[in-house]
Formats: sequence, C-alpha cells, structure tokens
Amino acid sequence: MSIAEVVREVVTTRMPGQWLRRVVTGASVIVAGAVLVSVAAIFAYGWLQGDRIYPGVRVAGVDVGGLTVDEAAQRVTNALAALTNQEIVLTFQGAELALPVRELEPEWNAQVAVNQAHRVGRSGNLWRDSASWLAARLGLEVIPVPVTYRADRLEAAVRTLAERAARPPQDAFFTVDEDGSLYVAPAREGVGIDLGIARQSVEGALASGRVGRVELAPVTLPPTYTESDLEPLKPRVQALVGSPIVLTLDGESRWMISPPDLARLLTLTSHEGALRASFDRGKLEEYLSRIAGVVVAPAQDAHVRWNGSAFEVVPARPGAVLDVVATVNEFLVRVERGERTIPVQARPASPLITEAMADEARARAQALVDRGLTVRWPNGTRTLRGGELAALLTFEQRRQGENVVGLDVSIDRSTVRSLLEAIAPQIQRDARDAVLRYRDGKVIVVTPEQTGQRLDIEGSLIAFERAVRSGRSAVDLVVANVEPRVTSAMASQIRIRERISAGATYYGDSAPNRRHNVELAVQRVNGALVPPGEVFSFNGTVGAINLENGYKVGYGIIATDGRVQTVPSVGGGVCQVSTTVFHAAFWGGFPIVERNWHLYWIPLYGQPPSGLIGLDATVDTDYGLDFKFRNTTSDWIAVVAWADGSWVHVAIWGTKPNWRVLVDDPVVTNVVKADPTPVTREDPSLAPGEQVVVERARDGFSVAIRRRVYEGDRLIDDVTLRSTYQPSQNVTLVGPQPSPTPTETPEEGTPQPTEATTPVPEATPTPVP
Repeated sequence: MSIAEVVREVVTTRMPGQWLRRVVTGASVIVAGAVLVSVAAIFAYGWLQGDRIYPGVRVAGVDVGGLTVDEAAQRVTNALAALTNQEIVLTFQGAELALPVRELEPEWNAQVAVNQAHRVGRSGNLWRDSASWLAARLGLEVIPVPVTYRADRLEAAVRTLAERAARPPQDAFFTVDEDGSLYVAPAREGVGIDLGIARQSVEGALASGRVGRVELAPVTLPPTYTESDLEPLKPRVQALVGSPIVLTLDGESRWMISPPDLARLLTLTSHEGALRASFDRGKLEEYLSRIAGVVVAPAQDAHVRWNGSAFEVVPARPGAVLDVVATVNEFLVRVERGERTIPVQARPASPLITEAMADEARARAQALVDRGLTVRWPNGTRTLRGGELAALLTFEQRRQGENVVGLDVSIDRSTVRSLLEAIAPQIQRDARDAVLRYRDGKVIVVTPEQTGQRLDIEGSLIAFERAVRSGRSAVDLVVANVEPRVTSAMASQIRIRERISAGATYYGDSAPNRRHNVELAVQRVNGALVPPGEVFSFNGTVGAINLENGYKVGYGIIATDGRVQTVPSVGGGVCQVSTTVFHAAFWGGFPIVERNWHLYWIPLYGQPPSGLIGLDATVDTDYGLDFKFRNTTSDWIAVVAWADGSWVHVAIWGTKPNWRVLVDDPVVTNVVKADPTPVTREDPSLAPGEQVVVERARDGFSVAIRRRVYEGDRLIDDVTLRSTYQPSQNVTLVGPQPSPTPTETPEEGTPQPTEATTPVPEATPTPVP
C-alpha cells in the first residue's frame, strides 16, 4: 500500500468528521490570529510615528525620517543652501565647463517637498501605506524638491560649451578650380547639445540635491543639402561659374572674377520643392563694394601737406562712384543670357574739398607755423615752430549739416599727447604729507604739508586744440593741484586714547655701534602715526639706513654664494627695533602686510616678555626688505618707542578695539644640527690683532606660529607665520694681525623688564604637535 493510500484510509476511516473539522477550524484560527497580529503590528508602527515623517523617507538626498515637518523643512533648507557653494560640471564630447550653482540663483521650495514626504504612508489604505513604509525603509522613497533657477544663465553656459565641443553640420557645396573644373564637396553631419534635455538634467540635479558632473546628451544635426541634392544642378552651375567674368568700364577691362570667386558668390534656394542655383544678390553687392576703388577711380579731395619747409596744396581730382545696385542688376541679367563680360554702372563724383578750401586752410596753418606757438606752464615755456609744430597739425572737414563747406586746421591728438607726456615730468611735483608725531601725549606737526601739482593732459589737449583753431600764438597748459592726504589741520582732530599692545626686547649687552643704531632707529620710529585703514612701513618711517642718515657700522647677516655669514654692515642692530615693532603689532592683532625673517635665528628675539621662537622681522632698505602692518581699527594709531639703555620698548596706542588674540605655541620642524667647528675669518675693518666673536653655533630649523584674531565671536584674521632659519657657526672675525686674546661679543642676556613694558596676550597658546 502506498503512503497516499494509507493517508487516505486514515482520513476516511479512522478520523471522525468532527475531529477533522476541529483541525481545520484550529488552523483557520491560527492564520486569522497571525493576520490580526500582523495588522495590529502595522497599525502600531503607524501609530507610534505620530505626526512625524516615517523613517527612511528622504528629501533631495536628506534623511528626514523621524522629524516633524518644521524640523525637516529646516534640515532640507540648510542642506540645499550648502549646494550654492558647489559646482555643476557640464560635460559634452570630452569638454567640460564648471558652472557655480550660485550663478543659477536657484530657489528651492523645500516646504512643498517636505509636505509630500509627510504624506508618505498616510493614504488611509493600510496595505498601500505599509508598502510605502517598507519602501522608505529600503531607501526607495526619495522626494525631489521643486526648484526654479536662471535658465538664461544655463543656456549661456550650454552655448559656451557648444562652441568648444559641438560641431555644426556642413552642407554639400560646389567648388571649382581656376581652370573651371567643378566638384561637389560632401556634406557632413553635425553634433549639437539638446538644450531641453540639458535643462531637465540640471533641474534634476538641483531637485535631487546631487550636483556634480552632468553629462549632456548629444543630438545629430543633419545637413540641409547633400551630394545627391546637388548632382542635378551641376550643368547649370558649370555654366554659371565654369569660366571667368570680366567687368568693364567704358569698354575697358577693369576686373576679372575667377571661377573660385564666382563659386563663393553662389546660393542655393528651394522653390516649389525644386532646388535652384543662382548668384546671391547680397554677396554680389558686398563683393563689388570691396573692389569699387579698383574698378572705378574715386574722386580725390584737395588736401594740404607739409613738404619739409612749407605747407602746400595737392589739387583735387574728379572721379566716379560705382553704382553697386545697378551693376548687380546688370550682372544678373547678362549672366542669365550666358554673357561673360559685364559693363559696370558708374556715375561721376566731385571732390568734397576743393582747392580753394584747401588753400585757405594752408594759409592759416602756414601763418601759425611761421609765427610759432608758445606752450606755457608754471615756471616753464617752450616755443614750437617749423616742422616741429607742423607735425602736430592736421586738417579736418568743416560741415554745415550734411554739406562740407571748408577745411579747418586742428591738432593730431596722438602726437600732441606725446608732446604733453614729455613735458609732464617738468611740471610734476608730488604732494607731501604733513609729518605728524605723537609726543608727550599730544599730536604735533613736525613738517607741514606741501600741495603737489600735475599736468592735466586731457584738459591741456582741449586748450591746445582751441589755441590752434583760433590761431593764437600761445597756449597755457592745464595744471591741477594734488592735495596731500595728511595735513597739519588733522593734528588737532586725532585722538590717541589708550595703549592697545606692546613689545619689548633686550639690547643692554650690545656693542657701542649697535647700541647707537638701535637707539637712533627708536628715535625715528617713536610717535609715528598711522591713519585708519593705512599701512605702517618701518623703512618709510626710519628712512634709508646708511652713513648719511647717521647710522654706524655694526654687523648684519647676509647670504653670498649660497652661504650665510655675519659681516660688518651699516645699521647693524636696526632689525632689533623692527622686530620689537613686529612684536607689538603681532600681539595687538594687526594684520601683517610684509615681514621677512633673519637668515638664522637670534635667540634674543624669542625671549619674554613678547618674544616667541620665530617671532622676528629683518629689514634692509638696500634690498627692499620692509616690515609693514595695517591699521584696521577705526581711529588713528601711534607707534610709541623708547630705549632705556637695556630694553627697546614699543607700544601701539589708539582706541582699543574689541579684539581677542589667540596665539598657538610655535611648532618647530626640520631641525638641522649646527657644525660646532670654530671658524676664523679675517676682517680688514678691525684693528690689527683685534678679534670679535660674531656668531655662535645654533641649529637651523623651520617654525610655524598660528595667530587668530576675533572680534567678539567673529574670526576676522587667521594667519600662520612660517620661517626657515639656517644653522649658524662659531665664527670669529680677526684683524689683519692675530691677537692671542679674543674679545667676545657678550651673549644676549635675558633680564626681566619692568611690568609696565610687558604686553598682555589675550589667550594662552595651545601647542600644536
């Protein structure tokens, strides 16, 4: 007995009908219970979300699941706002064009998209909603954001890209050799950009929040005419362009149009479905206009010229004018009759300037040249005569309405401008600002201002032209005043209220010449004033660093033949003053415009109270190395400097801004070990037997210092100063005769200054690993 038969027997003979019904009923109850549980779970899932957007729903790529409508709208708006800092890169046929999103000025309606996202899973149909919930969980519910933008700017970008990469179609056309052999050049399909699809692609990228590369779809551009269209026209075209056409005037040959030129004058037109070849009237008119001066002799006006010693009149000559329209009409009629010689149509033309007009102008110009023209300006004159003056003159038509009634003597503005530009340096005097200084709590005038002057070339051109046209013998050039920016009157208006920042460096152990240079530079920096928005220049304040300005020979660091060394140098020590000014400006938060570091590090400049490793500023007026910073406060500032025999002090005074300065600890890298081997160099400037230690062996390194300046909570400046120093050596300079006992320049000391000179940084540095 098979298994099926056994089962059938059990079911039919051994199971009572009542028991079977119980089994079926039980199974139904279980299924129904499972369904009810599932339905309850689905209801519970929907109920638990409340009024929030269902999990997994995305708007323009932004996950808004679990958010309220307002929260989602804000999140989507922020994400879309960030898109304006990105670019859409349009690509076509290998060419690319970056289009900043902000140039499209997109406006998204995030609220509409978020409302749609909120409706996902809320249709009221349980099965449909549960399917939406599942789709959202799988990342399939993505809502685009309606967007509008500047379509004209997209179209302009597409046109630019098309100019680079698109290829216009080329119609088949006729070409002919000089001997009249006719050919049909083949047509070629073009490739263009489908602007409609381009709009859809870009709009889709903006709506989905996924900007980036957008590949533009190419579209094939068919030619208007193909080879098969032109083949039936070959006999007619051969008759039109197969041989030259000669243009004649009064029976005399004047011009020949070659077969290749004739072919370029053809046009193809369609009439009642039939293609026809003929000469293009517009092309013919343009062609004849170009050659008119060869085909007919135009009238020549009488004119005046300089023969090297005097003006003379060149006589007028009558001529003719080509009647282009009438000639084209004649051309088209005769060609259709098969003729190859075409008489041109011309009419007589009289000159506009007669000999009488020219002679009158000649006489006036000659009188002016003979008399001469004196050019006058403050403290100077120059008289122009003969050929020099003649070269400046020109002649212009005088008109009454549409009629030419004479010839005027005028100037060649380009030549006169060159003359004025040559004179200008003799007139130029730069304005000089008043020199103001802040001393003993008040602003004083050291040197008053001086008004400058310059030649007004445009105004002088007008004056020159008027003098020539009126026949005057002199012209006064126009000179304009140049006002100084800083005047003595400003002294009473400047208010210096409080100390902003300060710096201090030690110079107490300096050699006498170095001490002299330091203190002289301090005197010249002291009291310097800087207007708001302007730049302080150390070199501009102290002047040239040379013997003539009172500086003495000290020692400076130079690089020769790739080697860094310390040598005698005029003004040695001045860099300590520029470094101290740098400290004050750095800790004050002022933007640094120019700063150069020393070739090797001088530890003296890294000492408290204001120094850090890498915080130095070298200057050299001979090599154009300067230290500059900008006054970005709203008031004048004063650089107050003094030296007390031990310390150089610099304080910046003004109106203290609401700045907070944060400075990180210096980060030292790329350390290069110094060679401690002693080095002796002869210095003829030293006395015989004198020895001076000018360098000590110190490691070279690179260093970075980051400074941030905040105004309130807003970052207004963030700069990292980077410096690279070479290793130095143990170097002794000796006079011509050695001495057994060297006199060593003492090591820079580190005594503490008085509290009043210590700048107070407004933040604790944070080390950078």
